[in-house]
Amino acid sequence: MHNSKTDESMKDILDQLEHLMYGYNYQVTFGIDIFESCTNLDDFKVKLKKRYLESKPENANIIPYEIADFWDDINFGLNFRGDSTAGLILNEKKNEKLEKVQLAYKEFIRQFINENTKIYSYPDEEGIPGYPVYWDYRFVLQTDNNKCLFIYGSSSD
Repeated sequence: MHNSKTDESMKDILDQLEHLMYGYNYQVTFGIDIFESCTNLDDFKVKLKKRYLESKPENANIIPYEIADFWDDINFGLNFRGDSTAGLILNEKKNEKLEKVQLAYKEFIRQFINENTKIYSYPDEEGIPGYPVYWDYRFVLQTDNNKCLFIYGSSSD
């Protein structure tokens, strides 16, 4: 994350998500990076490589994604509760807190989405934090104000 007030509030939201979604044989990893002066996918790949040295964006086949599918994937991860072998066990109070933090996460992302935003799936997990077991996603949101938002999330045991 970069050092701005927005980024600090997002870092706090991500930390809360990871804490509240820690369960029995279950943990999550979330991240958001904002890349400035990012006018195309080539710019994004260069900036991603500088941020995540072990990543291989030069080999990644970034795929255009529909907004409805994007939100379906985000919500699937946020709503995953698992089962008796691995997952979340939430009482009503903790579930309410989690729902508020999840809403803040989604509202932060919505700030970057308008009719001109291009959404892409970044299918290569190599070098990106997290260890996908139950679900995962990695997305690039290319905005009309020369920013790229990189969003990732995953769950593991």
